[in-house]
Parts: sequence; structure tokens; C-alpha cells
Amino acid sequence: MTLWSGRFSEPPDDVLWRFTVDHSDRRMLVDDVVGSIAHVGMLGDVGLLSDDEVATLSSGLETIRGEAEADSFAYVDGDEDIHSAVERRLGELVGDIAGKLHTGRSRNDQVALDVRLYLR
Repeated sequence: MTLWSGRFSEPPDDVLWRFTVDHSDRRMLVDDVVGSIAHVGMLGDVGLLSDDEVATLSSGLETIRGEAEADSFAYVDGDEDIHSAVERRLGELVGDIAGKLHTGRSRNDQVALDVRLYLR
């Protein structure tokens, strides 16, 4: 499933899929997770997540961070980019609560932060 699949009744053609999938951002995986951990903390600080939700999401993200740092994070064919890969893996680790990760944050916000952290 893609981020934009809700608009279409059929899966994308293989040529389109290969064109859209981007693996060049994999070098920013740890940075993406670090930004997500900070975002979860902020969501807790402002009261949008409970302490239990913050702990659950943070624990899952720390697991992903460990996998990334050990170079053992497993990508699957359906991962369009690191963002969808992290979302998928977090869902595997913590369940439906993973969907709360992007509360108050656009994909563009996430990419801008990832690049900034990566370039430091």
C-alpha cells in the first residue's frame, strides 16, 4: 500500500512504482528516528499523547534506532521511503498507536528536519 493509494482502485504499474520508490534517503534513517523521538516527546509535553503512549512510541522508536545503528533494519518491498518504512516497522512493534506519530507534523516537516539533522 502506498501513501497515495486511496485515490486509485488498482495498484500502480511496476514502471511507475520503480520510478516513485526512493532508496536514497536510507542514509538518514537514524536522523528520521531521532526527529520522531523528539516529536513524540513534544506531543506528550503539550498533552496530545498520554505518558503511556509516549513511553510506548518512544520504546518502539528506540528499537528501530537500534536496528538502524546496527545496520539490521529490514526494509520490505512496499516501503516507498524511510518514512513509510519507519511507520510500518513502528506499527509492527507497537500496533495501531503508531498512527499517532504524525499528529501535528507533515511529511514536508519531517523531511526538512531529517535533512537538517543529516547535514549537521
